[in-house]
Amino acid sequence: MKFSKLDTYKGLIFDLDGTLIDSMPYHAQSWKQVANEHGFDIDIADVIRMGGASSYDIARFYKNQGFPVGDIEAYVDRKIEIYLQNIPKIKVYEYVFNFLKERRNNNVKIAIGTGSRTVNVNCLLEAKNMIDSIDVIVTSDDVTAHKPNPATFLLAAEKMNLSPQECCVFEDGGLGIQAAVNGGFDCVEVREGSFINFYEIDRD
Repeated sequence: MKFSKLDTYKGLIFDLDGTLIDSMPYHAQSWKQVANEHGFDIDIADVIRMGGASSYDIARFYKNQGFPVGDIEAYVDRKIEIYLQNIPKIKVYEYVFNFLKERRNNNVKIAIGTGSRTVNVNCLLEAKNMIDSIDVIVTSDDVTAHKPNPATFLLAAEKMNLSPQECCVFEDGGLGIQAAVNGGFDCVEVREGSFINFYEIDRD
């Protein structure tokens, strides 16, 4: 695995949930609670598999399955309300965050590219004292096409004034890894705070 190449990029783009922070269990529990409040139950494993998808896409998934989701905007807002109550419990993956800070101290630009809503992202980054280490933030509110579409990462690179070839994406979810590859980005797969795979685009 060519992790030594990580020193060569001008910009790094990090997914947030499951990559920089151990938040996926709390997202899943929040989706389960809001479903229960609407009179149905869900399998948490389904939510985990949809990691990287926007909140609206997840809500639409259940509505399209025939579940009584009701108004999607209100459903998502309630899920966010539940999730934000759990922020104090969420842990930062220190190895990944320390790597991020080390690269930024070496004049590498840092972006967040996430399927989460802006309100979630800002609350988390502020609460965990991470906001000052980030140069660019792109959330699901900033794009109309979500992972596995590469729009999130392409916009992050554009805001850093860099090309995909000059950046590397860090992702834990299959949809996010696919989005990175679709956008022409090299990508590091992150699992439970460790780098486990490196996907390099063949540019020949």
